Amino acid sequence: MRIGILGIRGIPAAYGGFETNAEITATELAKRGHEVVVYCRGYRKRRPKKWKEVKLTYLPSIESRNLSTISHSTLSALHAIFRRFDVIHLYNVGNSHLIPLLRLFGKKVVVSVDGVEWRRKKFGVFGSMWMHISEKFALWFANSIIVDSLKVGEYYRNQYDVDTVYVPYGSNILNGGPDTGILGKLGLTSKRYLLFVGRFIPEKGVDKLLKAYGRVQTDMPLVVVGDNPYDREYNEMLKRVAPPGAIFPGAIYGEGMAELYANSYLFISPSELEGTSPALLEAMGAGTCVVVNGIPEQLETIGDAGVHYKVNDLNDLTRKLQELVDNPDLRDRYAKRTQKRVMKYYRWDDVIDRYEGLLKETAGLEIPTEK
Repeated sequence: MRIGILGIRGIPAAYGGFETNAEITATELAKRGHEVVVYCRGYRKRRPKKWKEVKLTYLPSIESRNLSTISHSTLSALHAIFRRFDVIHLYNVGNSHLIPLLRLFGKKVVVSVDGVEWRRKKFGVFGSMWMHISEKFALWFANSIIVDSLKVGEYYRNQYDVDTVYVPYGSNILNGGPDTGILGKLGLTSKRYLLFVGRFIPEKGVDKLLKAYGRVQTDMPLVVVGDNPYDREYNEMLKRVAPPGAIFPGAIYGEGMAELYANSYLFISPSELEGTSPALLEAMGAGTCVVVNGIPEQLETIGDAGVHYKVNDLNDLTRKLQELVDNPDLRDRYAKRTQKRVMKYYRWDDVIDRYEGLLKETAGLEIPTEK
């Protein structure tokens, strides 16, 4: 099967959950003998022709906050219509206006959506309207819509009376973690720091986490891993309001990030809007205790294997952090549950099986079996 992947910045992952998901999905499908082509943005300094048997195609983009994704995705679609693909996997519902073009040229298209995009604060009025319209393009023209959360699937069912295909993100089980030296580089001690990982955008709730951490009585630092290359002002604001003890090492990927997950005392996900958070799953796969904002999508992910606080409640977040910092035994009890939940619901092998089955079915290469 020949698969085209569009709508992301590229691989190897260097920004956000979609890229991480696309990288693992693409490389695992390639291992299974499929020919996978990922469209990458041309600004990358390193531009190998392949990444772990995945073919990479580089195209330019207009690098600005509002035009980067749409310009690159449009060029990618124009390139893809003249290539032989059995199926195209399009990421980001905001790219759905391209689906009619792809379908016009005979392409089969599945689209992955990342939560309910129009609710994101970064878009403003026009951006939210565009995302609403984009949802409808996906409904009308895509062969299938992929959601990474059952709660997001409920939204599409209730709002549009349409069924989606649930394929969550996956996670690897990490015991011990690699030794890359990053703990020493950042001045950290194993199991003696708190961890946040994510993009620096308002709905990730980093500002609230910093406020809560400033109220917690602890000598453990808070490591805030992430970046936002399109909003440096927001990045600097977070650093200005950060209390003593907060460390900002920038964006980290690969084994260095795995080492940080595996050695953290707590992982906190204060997101106000999510599907299934890849960072949360990685932390759970590493066997750390997780604390999440109690939105439905995050409660779905953790089940009884984590701690949640009242939705967007700064005081409750502060209380939960203090309680876990003061009670290592309580922290350890939750930490022991996380990997079991990942093994049951979020194994990468199972996730890739679902992707492969859906893509084959969409391409007409496999007769659907009864679900």
